[in-house]
Amino acid sequence: MRLAWVAVVVVAAVLGCLGGAFAQTPPPSGPVEEPPPPPKTVFQSLKSFGSFGANAGGMIFLSDEDASKDALIRPSLQAAFRYRFSDDWVGVSEFGFGWNAYKDKGDTVLTVMSGTLGLYRHISDALGLDWKLGGGAGYYRWNYKFSGKSIRDPQTQLHYRGFGPGVFAAVETEKRLTRHVTLVTTAQSHYLITGNEDDFPTAFGGNDAFLTARFGVNYHFSPYEGILWERKVKRTIRLESGKAGS
Repeated sequence: MRLAWVAVVVVAAVLGCLGGAFAQTPPPSGPVEEPPPPPKTVFQSLKSFGSFGANAGGMIFLSDEDASKDALIRPSLQAAFRYRFSDDWVGVSEFGFGWNAYKDKGDTVLTVMSGTLGLYRHISDALGLDWKLGGGAGYYRWNYKFSGKSIRDPQTQLHYRGFGPGVFAAVETEKRLTRHVTLVTTAQSHYLITGNEDDFPTAFGGNDAFLTARFGVNYHFSPYEGILWERKVKRTIRLESGKAGS
């Protein structure tokens, strides 16, 4: 019994000493240094890289009067191929489709398809984005339809549809996400030289114009290295005997 009490006293004394030691541990002196921030990711240049991507947004006709009156914003879809000639200049080829509906006109729509070539120039890195201005030209097809069928001009009986050249101006921002992927936001103003009052004396006889705003993703690759093929390099080895091998 006495041994049990002695053991209890010894354990209590040891715990008391340990508690006192922890309690007397002085706090660290001086300012506490915070850990350094993680290093910022630096991506390689995309010079001489190509890219393909897709974007979507909305569009609205601005003219002629028949195309723009009571027009309602509807989707605009586009596929794009880009090539970076340098860190400042980007060539762009785009193929798009969009349409407008009209207030109080049921299933009446005006569609437009486009194929354009353009050139963009880097102008700023404001807000952490790559800002560009650009422009170009292309070819456009328009079609004024009701329930999927082209409407005819009441005088000439020709369908309200046609092809014509056009030009566009654009402002764009690009955000690098990974080594190969960027997010692109683009606003474009298109002017179509499609006026033809001889064929369409009643309506849609003037030139058209529309505005688009789109957001999309581009994937970059090196044409030099290839994504569907590999660059073949013939390697020659010079042996000690002086003979060449491969």
